[in-house]
Amino acid sequence: MCFYARHASSSRRRLLRRRQAPPMPPLALLDLSKPGERQAHDFLVRATSGRDRMWELKTLRRRGDVLLCVVRWVHLDKPALRFSLAEVSLTETAIRWQYYSSAEAARANLE
Repeated sequence: MCFYARHASSSRRRLLRRRQAPPMPPLALLDLSKPGERQAHDFLVRATSGRDRMWELKTLRRRGDVLLCVVRWVHLDKPALRFSLAEVSLTETAIRWQYYSSAEAARANLE
């Protein structure tokens, strides 16, 4: 099957619209050949996707053997404590979190 351009030249307006922002650097790099890092990756995918997701991921960073994740709880009884800073271990099956009243408060403790 042949594909061809509809017009010999593109309009300047169309070219400007197609430009995208430069790609952002990754927030955290994982080596998925390591079992602990693969397990953490799989957990985050399950926890943040699908109908029954637990979290909405706001941002994350890697600090040594831990992923620090600012998250918003999707299903929570206490709306005043909707955000958390979650620590997902990359070496063992462990998660710790601390509740915050806003995403900004959780991000402030991310650093």
